[in-house]
Amino acid sequence: MKKSAGFFMTVLSAAAAAVGAVAYFLNCGTNYFVNLGLNPVVMGCAVAAILCQAAYLVVTQKGQAMWSDILAVLPPVLLMVAAITLVSTRVNGIAAIMTFENNAQNMADLTSAIVGIAGCLIASVIGIAAAFFDTTAE
Repeated sequence: MKKSAGFFMTVLSAAAAAVGAVAYFLNCGTNYFVNLGLNPVVMGCAVAAILCQAAYLVVTQKGQAMWSDILAVLPPVLLMVAAITLVSTRVNGIAAIMTFENNAQNMADLTSAIVGIAGCLIASVIGIAAAFFDTTAE
């Protein structure tokens, strides 16, 4: 079967979600944010979104199942939840770093948090757009 724009957009969304999840995981080990620990909602939603996107690609390549449409819509929702939760856990640290604790180490720690947030948001937007396209071209 030939692949269409929806297939490639879904793969791109999954890749951006993976980048966001890895950046968040690395951010949890930084000196500034290590005391916050790993939030299971952020990691769970990001991993679940990636798995749903993979399942969606597999299901649609084998034939359109009636329930596969939920697999196209669910990942952007999960990624938005992950991004919102990540922002809410990091907002105080971001504000403190940007105002009072601005030094090279803290800015480096902040960078991975911003990459994690951006990765989840970008993946969500691409996933929303991908939901409007088929994954196979006839």
